[in-house]
Amino acid sequence: MIIAVDADSRDAVEAEHVLLELLGSLSARGPVVACTHVVSGGDRPHLAVSISSTTDLGEWNSHDVGSAIIRAGADEPLVAGPSTLVRGAYVAAVETALGTAGRLVRWPGQDQAHGVLTAAELRDRCGIDQVEALGGIPVEDDTVVDTLDFLRPIRRNGQVVLQVQPAAGGVLIPFELEHQQKCCADH
Repeated sequence: MIIAVDADSRDAVEAEHVLLELLGSLSARGPVVACTHVVSGGDRPHLAVSISSTTDLGEWNSHDVGSAIIRAGADEPLVAGPSTLVRGAYVAAVETALGTAGRLVRWPGQDQAHGVLTAAELRDRCGIDQVEALGGIPVEDDTVVDTLDFLRPIRRNGQVVLQVQPAAGGVLIPFELEHQQKCCADH
């Protein structure tokens, strides 16, 4: 089952807040994948969210946001909400169903993704399919990654990809840090 919501979130913090509220209101009993999705078009880009599980997530409904719900065996998603937000929810639901896009906030294996790990450990224990260093830096099985106890991998082509970057001491760290400074925040 997939539930996708477009609450017109302006940034990742707002979108993750929507995800936490949504997760708190659902009754998932199995592994859950929760993502944020970029919605382009309209007045400005913004973020929608999705939650998927192999089990039923329970009932959820809100008239203030756009939503798209895909249940197993359904011919098409059930959509509701303001038309300006339904499109974003629909896109998020489809991206989740296909595994083609999304920034993961919760996924199976996340609870093991803490501390300093090798790329092989991230793949074996943490639900990461691929560790990709920016700038074409090679990542071998024994490449050391300091998770900084915060990972936000992405989905691409059905895989969970952790993007990393070089840091002091010859280790790699996640590309997305927990406390990001917004671009142009100082001028």
